[in-house]
Amino acid sequence: MAGENKFVVEIFGHSLNLRSSANSDYTLQLAEYVDSQIHKVSRQSNDPIKVVLLASMNIANELFEQRKANEQSEETLSQRADSLLEMVRKAG
Repeated sequence: MAGENKFVVEIFGHSLNLRSSANSDYTLQLAEYVDSQIHKVSRQSNDPIKVVLLASMNIANELFEQRKANEQSEETLSQRADSLLEMVRKAG
């Protein structure tokens, strides 16, 4: 793959070799975020599989909440734009 970078990141004490077209700073930020989420839930269980699954559920929840917020923002903006267009039509 052209422009592909190789990285080694550490998540929950494990080294992970990655290939990505993303830059190293971004990749490191992702790894640090995932690591922090795993460490947060690691206090709830000693089972590593459960820990990773709980962290994954938390991250997925954040993603879905953000998507919903974005959709609501887009809908609000669209409604406002429609209202403004209607005002312009009535004024013109």
